[in-house]
Amino acid sequence: MVQPKVRSNVKKEQRKAESEKEVEILTKRVVEEAPARGYAPPIDQRVAFRALAISQVTLRGLESAKTPFTTMTDIQNACIPHALAGRDILGAARTGSGKTLAFLIPVLECLYRNRFSPVDGPGAVVLSPTRELAVQIFQVLRMAGKYHAFSVGLLIGGKRDFFEEQNQVGSTNIIIATPGRLLQHLEQTPNFDTSDLRMLVLDEADRVLDMGFRDQLVRILEYLPTEQRQTLLFSATQTNDVSHLATMSLQKPEYLGVHDKEKTSTPDALQQSYVVVPLEHKLDAVYSFVKSHLKNKSIIFFATCSQVRYAWELFCSLRPGIPVMALHGKLVQTKRTEIYFDYLQRPHAVLFATDIAARGLDFKDVDWVVQADAPEDKAMYIHRAGRTARYRAGGKSLLMLTPPEEKNGFIELVQGKKAAKVPLKKLSINPTKTVVVTERAASLVASNPNLNRLAKKAYESYIRSIFLMPNREIFDVKDMSLDGFAKSLGLASTPNLRFLKNSAKDREELRSVKNVNRKLQKLKDQIKAEKLAKKIARLGSSGLASQSSVAKEEDDGSDDDILVPKNRQTAEDDDDESLPESKVHEVSQSRKRKKIRIDISNTTNKRIVFGEDGEEEDLKGMIKANAGAIEHIGNDKEGLEQATDEYMQQVRERLRSNFEKDKADEKERVRAKHKKRRIQEKGAKDEDEPVHGSAILAGDSVDSDSEASASSSSSADTSRSDGDSAAGEDDLAAQEAMALSLIRGT
Repeated sequence: MVQPKVRSNVKKEQRKAESEKEVEILTKRVVEEAPARGYAPPIDQRVAFRALAISQVTLRGLESAKTPFTTMTDIQNACIPHALAGRDILGAARTGSGKTLAFLIPVLECLYRNRFSPVDGPGAVVLSPTRELAVQIFQVLRMAGKYHAFSVGLLIGGKRDFFEEQNQVGSTNIIIATPGRLLQHLEQTPNFDTSDLRMLVLDEADRVLDMGFRDQLVRILEYLPTEQRQTLLFSATQTNDVSHLATMSLQKPEYLGVHDKEKTSTPDALQQSYVVVPLEHKLDAVYSFVKSHLKNKSIIFFATCSQVRYAWELFCSLRPGIPVMALHGKLVQTKRTEIYFDYLQRPHAVLFATDIAARGLDFKDVDWVVQADAPEDKAMYIHRAGRTARYRAGGKSLLMLTPPEEKNGFIELVQGKKAAKVPLKKLSINPTKTVVVTERAASLVASNPNLNRLAKKAYESYIRSIFLMPNREIFDVKDMSLDGFAKSLGLASTPNLRFLKNSAKDREELRSVKNVNRKLQKLKDQIKAEKLAKKIARLGSSGLASQSSVAKEEDDGSDDDILVPKNRQTAEDDDDESLPESKVHEVSQSRKRKKIRIDISNTTNKRIVFGEDGEEEDLKGMIKANAGAIEHIGNDKEGLEQATDEYMQQVRERLRSNFEKDKADEKERVRAKHKKRRIQEKGAKDEDEPVHGSAILAGDSVDSDSEASASSSSSADTSRSDGDSAAGEDDLAAQEAMALSLIRGT
């Protein structure tokens, strides 16, 4: 009889041989079927994934999705064959066209053909501009690589301790990260070796550059190898900055802009329109839209975080009759992830958001995208509008413009020279559907201090955003009705904004720091201050004295004659006997404790008390009476000792009772803490495996001993999001996306 372990080893060797044979066949097919350089397939050509030279485990992952992936989109059909051949790619396509799978499938196939395993370390890195997009890519990778045996890591900031990630990042095959977090590991993690990296992917490259990650990208590229590395760069819009980045990181790239020759820059199924609304009536227009679309799923974009917070608080108080959510950059990462997945699951809801939700995120079944505040350029308009009409679905987009913005040429800015690229149709608001909320907002703001504070911040942040707009011809604060806007927010008076008096130079300086990560800068300043404090502590007083003398000598040699020392000590003065002997440690010596006299017979200790009329009272009689009592107690030594013992016994009893009480309270606190932890662990067991962290995409290459223990994580259902991504289970609202815990699945 064959033992189970022997049978398992035989099966493992058989699978290994089959896998090696498949790799050999795939390698040969990739070479034979590689398209010619510069070749781009025809648009709307329907090609199945099975026609590609990809592995069976990847095909099983694609076809086992809740909505199976069987046919490639235009960007996938154009990019995947070139990427499988090992060429660098510069891809451009509309939002919602399926770019995520266009680079994830080549990543999986590259590592599969090179026989990567967790012991081989990092083989591919995918960079994302935002944490939400990184979470989304992680979800799609878990679906497509469901039957692979690679370890996958999600490196984003927000919650998980950085030092906990360091223990596992060195054995992670595929890393999905934001630039800042990846650079932190490259600089500070000792066992993070990227010398064998095969692929680098930059998703939404233009947004990465817009968010100020240029310096981080340059430093990241310095850490990564260049000889065997294949680089894929994807973006919905191509800019000069993206072209410059491509020149730095790509080698003989294939440019694949599948929609460059299309009549429109936006999907054909997207219906686009705009309305002209005075600034003082914009909040009424937004509320009227929400009330008239209670059975739809909408996203409403504002310019700043403070506007989103104020609108959400106000609409929650007004109770429009539909779930209202807010997504902006000032939320903690756990809350942002929870709101994102909660919105995905709801059939009808309104999401107030900033441009943090405008790039790459795949929102399911969105009916309307409303841009309450005009974007700063055409690219941002396209990205915002692209949150609806994803893949092959339809959707509607509405842009709200103020009269000065329309008059100064914002429509021409968006449409460009060819108006058909962004077909915008002008609409008018139905007066019968209009709801005025200005008076209700004023009463709520007056009665709620928190709402009043948010209203002032919303006013200031929006005016500042207009003041810092790059296109001054279209966006000008002078054309705005500031008093009317403040009144529409419910403010009793118009706040005074000092930055409006700044010069053009000051304005450019403010704009240069607009996208600076203030939390990161504050952390850097704190670290510098701590290092300086430690250095000062090591040097001590003598070191500081020597440093100050050196600094004086350096200052004396400078050209600055404003501050000149009166007396300068030179080396020749050290032997001068006329100089007094310096007492270096005199300040650090402890002073003698002062004695306080308590003898009441001492006439120098005088207590002065003033009466109600302000006159000094004579206390000599009272002092003499007290003196007699004290003298009597002093003569009775035994009574004094007995009184002292009784008092000390009372103190001991009180301390003992307090100690017992504190001990009981501490036990109760520890018991409550353990109970809370058990409840949390029990709740965590009832949930599916979390989104965040690192996962083993285990499949046919895993031996049978681990199949039984790994079957639970691989049997999880997956759901597909249009084009770019696919979300996870129905309970994804409970999942978080910022840790790095190792999980095994099949």
